[in-house]
Amino acid sequence: MKSKTTKTPNATASAKLEERFDAGKDISGYFDFSRAIVWGGKRAGAGRKPLGKVRKQVLLSKAAVKKIHAIAKRKKESFSSVIEKACAALG
Repeated sequence: MKSKTTKTPNATASAKLEERFDAGKDISGYFDFSRAIVWGGKRAGAGRKPLGKVRKQVLLSKAAVKKIHAIAKRKKESFSSVIEKACAALG
């Protein structure tokens, strides 16, 4: 099967490209924006299934993180599942 990507006759090394970008020069000519990059397979339903969870960032003290890691290790669970169960227990 033939690859869908094409190489330009004057391929540019990534270091050279970074150099041009850092210098403030236009580098859009090196990229193909005509096709959107879509993750997953071509078949319907292919790819990673959504977990139904939301990513959030929280700030915890080092002591709290250490305690949660210890509980997770003892119960052989993930850090997230320990926090989820603790929140569920709170009501």
